[in-house]
Amino acid sequence: MERQEGLTRRDLILSAGKVVAGAAIITAGGLTLVSDAEAYKYNTQYKYKKLNVNEVGQITYDNYFKRWCCSSVLAGLVEPLKKTVGGTWKNFPIDAYKWAHGGFAGWGTLCGALTGAGIFIGLVVKDTDIAEAMTNDLAFYYAYTELPSFTPKKILKSEIKHKTIAGTPICHISVGRWMRAEGVGFLTNARAERCARLSANIAMEAARMLNEWIENGKYRAKHTPLFNVVSNGITSQHNCMDCHGNFVPSARETYNTLKK
Repeated sequence: MERQEGLTRRDLILSAGKVVAGAAIITAGGLTLVSDAEAYKYNTQYKYKKLNVNEVGQITYDNYFKRWCCSSVLAGLVEPLKKTVGGTWKNFPIDAYKWAHGGFAGWGTLCGALTGAGIFIGLVVKDTDIAEAMTNDLAFYYAYTELPSFTPKKILKSEIKHKTIAGTPICHISVGRWMRAEGVGFLTNARAERCARLSANIAMEAARMLNEWIENGKYRAKHTPLFNVVSNGITSQHNCMDCHGNFVPSARETYNTLKK
């Protein structure tokens, strides 16, 4: 952490248009800054041991077709630790997070693979600034890497041809770009195969980050935390026109389960 006048970066109140992510507590006497030790670290019972990255990827892929993206990523990371670490991992409820598939119960928001990896990172990394740096780097990896690049030992659903750059961690844009490149629909074996392989990639990248952290006792962030917030003055991305341009789908006038 960079320090200035005895305070961490998270303790600083940024200038106009910038945001501090929970670095201060408002009290009756005004603004009270709190230290990293008080605010950004916690004790965790979930212990991490270096993982075999390829094993993580294969387990994730194999689990996808019954657990979908979020829980399959958790399975890829948790199942090996049940054997090597045991303890609290033995009863970890992998399927408690199945709801995150399809960008939160099919709403197409944050990709469930990222959600699963973020849950896991948050459980094992007790310094939440480091956990945030990792998840931030993971979002960049997801958004700006040609994916999926994972090759399973045995293809379970379909051959696929294309890799695409999502440009965003948003589920429906990410999968939509790939579907357009591949020329397939959403409810197809090819699309499911793509998401299974992409989930494997995300779980493997998370394992690489955590392996680096556990080996070196620290983690070197690859990207600036809160980059979009500082750049735009709001939680945001630079791809607004992907959805909010000339090709926004029209809302249905009626929907069977809703009353006007």
